[in-house]
This record gives sequence, structure tokens and C-alpha cells, in this order.
Amino acid sequence: MPLAAKHVASFVPLLLFFLFAGSASNADAAVFRDRAAFEAAAQNLRKIDFEGMRPGDLPFEATIDGLKFVNYLGPTTVAPRPGSNNTILYAGGAGEITVLTIYLPPGTTAVGCDQFSRPMDVLTSSGEKVSMTPSDASNFVGFVSDTPIASLSITLDFPEPTPAVELDNLSYGQRRAGNEPPAPLLLTDSLTGRAAAFDATVLTQEPFDVNTTPTRNLSADVRTRVTLLVVGLSFNPASDVPFVTARAVDSQHRVFDLPVEAVGGVKNLSWLAQVTVRLPPGISGAGDVSVSVTVRGVESNNVTLRVN
Repeated sequence: MPLAAKHVASFVPLLLFFLFAGSASNADAAVFRDRAAFEAAAQNLRKIDFEGMRPGDLPFEATIDGLKFVNYLGPTTVAPRPGSNNTILYAGGAGEITVLTIYLPPGTTAVGCDQFSRPMDVLTSSGEKVSMTPSDASNFVGFVSDTPIASLSITLDFPEPTPAVELDNLSYGQRRAGNEPPAPLLLTDSLTGRAAAFDATVLTQEPFDVNTTPTRNLSADVRTRVTLLVVGLSFNPASDVPFVTARAVDSQHRVFDLPVEAVGGVKNLSWLAQVTVRLPPGISGAGDVSVSVTVRGVESNNVTLRVN
């Protein structure tokens, strides 16, 4: 279903507001001041190092790799760091306070960065805090949690004038649990609690019919394909389909296998993946069903969608 992969990038921005609107967790996170130790405790990490970005000013709410970088108090700029060839992100303040907040993808349980300005406080949405001081031997700070970390804030309100944030190498991903591969997380709309899913051809949301009229379906069998949005792992579209299965369970506990036809990533959102399934004839009229995917033996959470 290459059409699904082609269209999903245009549909995803419509969902990001809802997907990023989840509540913060309250669990304790492990704190790391060494990047190697952090990376050993994390997996499926993505990195934004700003080297590939064109130097210049960013808006108050900037989006990089689908992450929101928010700074309402001063200018945010990508520029070379003085005395080096390293390009970093600067976030200025209002003189009395500096606050840069980074809203992380759903399902993030590990986040770390290099932060060069001193003094500066780095906080997670769940309340962990590291105060970086001039005497620190490390520019790195990282957090790994067993529950999602919704955002990372870098802030200071004393002394005045407060310095600008100097941020580089933002890494985010999932906590490593022994030798287990990362668990897939199916996304939901935070306003409804229902599956973040859409018709793979026409991009409409639920309810889904098992068959779609030929004028709205490019397949010879006119069967509906549904694309589910997933975080927590990466797919190789050329080889990973055999390792991914999906199923739905209705209110009568009937189980329906959902043939997986395509897997892949989403352009410009390295942390987001998609699984496209075909609705089987027997699921017609099932109403609300609970859907999950299994990747290399690890099952996801269950999400609800409706089939007419």
C-alpha cells in the first residue's frame, strides 16, 4: 500500500495537537550525567543535533522532527557556538527568566541533551530536576523513566540577567528493560481516547466499513485498509512485514486477524511509524473493537476503533 505511506505525512500534522496533549506522569526517573550510561539504559534513540539546520531565527513555537520547542520570552536561534564548529540552539530569556520547553513524542521514556550554559536547571514534566552549575564536569543530563516523559524544560530565574539556553544533541526514545525489544505503542486521540487511525486511501477516520466503493479504493478487492500510528520502534518497510501481526477483539470476545499489508516510517517524523492492515469480511458490523499489534513477539497496548 504505497499510497498510504505517501499520504500519511500530510495527515499526521492534523493529529499532532491531540497526540501531544497527554497528561504528564508522576513517576520518578533515573538521572544520568554521563551520555554513555544514559544510552546503555535507553533504546530506540533519535537525536537532534542541529548541525543539519540552516542557521537563523526560529518562531516562538518551532517544530523540529515533529517536536515542539516553545520559548515565549526571547529569541530562539540556531547558530554556531563561539570558539567551535558546532551548531547549536540558543533560547534567550526576558532578562529575569529563561524558559525553553520541549514537548516530546508520546511514549517517550528516555530523554537527554548537552546543555552548555551555566547556571541552568533542567526539569522533566514528572518533576525531576538537575541544576547545572559552573563547577559541573559534564555538559550532559539525561532521564530514564518507567512512565512517559511528556516534556523537558530548561529554565533559570536567578541571577539576573539570566543566560540563554545553549542546547545540543537532544536524544529521545524509550527505556531499556533488560534484553526485551521496545514495546510498540499504538497512539490514541487524547480528546476521545480512541485509536489514531485512518483509512489508508482517503484518510478518513472511523467508523470504517469493511468494503469501500470502487471510486474511493485503489485495490481490486475494494476492501478497506486502515493505518494505525505507532511509536516506540522503527520499521524497515522492505523486510519487517512478516514480523508484525495485528488483531481485533469485539464485545463478544471474537478474535479477528487483521492481515498486515505495509509497515514503515513517516517522513519528517523519525519517531513515528505506521502499520496498515486489511479489514477481513467477518469483522463487518462488529462495532467497537479492541485492536493491538505484535512486533517480534511483543504486543502493544489495545486501542478502540469502530467497524460498521
